[in-house]
Amino acid sequence: MLLPIILVSDIAGYFLVNHYTNQVYDKSLYRTALALAGEVDTNLAKIEVNLPDIAKDIVEFDEDDKVYFRIVGPYGDLVSTHTSLPLPKKFPAADAHFYYKTHYKNADLRAIVYALPNNKLNQPGIYVMVAETQQKRAQIAGEIVLSMLLPQLFIILLVSALLFFGIKRGLIPLEKLIAELSSRGNGDLSPVNSHAAPSELKPLLDSFNDLLIKVDSNIAKQQRFIADASHQLKTPLAGLKTQAELALREENPQKINHALEQINIASGNLSHLVSQLLSLAKAEPDASYQLDLKPIDLCLLAQTVAAEWVTLAIEKNIDLGFASSLKSANINGNAVLLRELINNLIDNAIHYTPAGGKITVGIKQSDASIDLTVKDNGIGIALGNQALVFERFYRVLGTQQAGCGLGLTIVQEIAERHLAIVELLSEGLGKGALFTVRFKTAN
Repeated sequence: MLLPIILVSDIAGYFLVNHYTNQVYDKSLYRTALALAGEVDTNLAKIEVNLPDIAKDIVEFDEDDKVYFRIVGPYGDLVSTHTSLPLPKKFPAADAHFYYKTHYKNADLRAIVYALPNNKLNQPGIYVMVAETQQKRAQIAGEIVLSMLLPQLFIILLVSALLFFGIKRGLIPLEKLIAELSSRGNGDLSPVNSHAAPSELKPLLDSFNDLLIKVDSNIAKQQRFIADASHQLKTPLAGLKTQAELALREENPQKINHALEQINIASGNLSHLVSQLLSLAKAEPDASYQLDLKPIDLCLLAQTVAAEWVTLAIEKNIDLGFASSLKSANINGNAVLLRELINNLIDNAIHYTPAGGKITVGIKQSDASIDLTVKDNGIGIALGNQALVFERFYRVLGTQQAGCGLGLTIVQEIAERHLAIVELLSEGLGKGALFTVRFKTAN
């Protein structure tokens, strides 16, 4: 960045030096022209120039350049010296002058033409021209530019050296950080020590450490999910294998049919477990599945899902109903996940409500939230176990209901992804349960 600036300043300086150098030497030419004009006598009947040879030599003497002059009168040249010096294309008015460039004896010249004032005899058109080569102008301009350039080159070298060593020294903590990260093992996601890092890098390292924490948490969840899934799948798969081996060894058709029935039940339970595991993976807040939040009428969705469970409820002799104090309840959510949430709440209620029981799915307004409720008069949950029901694979003890213990975990995960809160109210065993999911209203 510094080099282009200095280059531009040098170019500008070069033109400025040329401009002011020309002004100085142009004034010298003007003074010479005035001196020659002073030697022209116009008071006589005939114009004469009183210029001895020594005066000519003085005018033409210059150590660096060649000087030429020409004095032109109404009837031609008044001085025989340099009569071939080119005339300007036009002449100035009386007692005026201007500068021009011309070419003479294979050299470029800087020239001035001066018009003498009108004399008493009104002799018209007396002009003095003085021209010189431009060697000393170029020499002086070059010396001035060089005197400007050398300090600037020194400044460039000094600044470059300072920048080089400064950057190299400033990168030492970064090189240490690179070495530390390169020496880490594949599973090491511990935070990077940012205390010795420059203050400019600390925000970056803090953000990097936050990312490492999130990645470590995500990996831990995935590992826990894999461990839980493998543990839960192991039992039904072993049961399937055992029943299949029994069926192969048996010759009694009734026992073979019994084994096949057990295989059918076990495969159904296994299919349900796999479905729940996939739903849980999709519902987890850190899952790669991105939520597509859109305005949804929760009242209509809950009523539709509840209607799909009526047939199963009738088979178990359970009164399943829907009640809402609102005609519509708009929230921002994902319809697929919300349907899964309602399905799991209703499925849980049906599992733990005996025949002749009652389940009510409801929607109501509560302050700044919309509440989805699922209430049953089933077996209830002991006060000491209510905090455990949302843990993975937890099942209420003392029941004979089939299940994998993931339904309420999925409910809580989906609620968290919608920034909703799940509450459980149960006065104890045999007194039913009330699950409430509080959603924020749509803006």
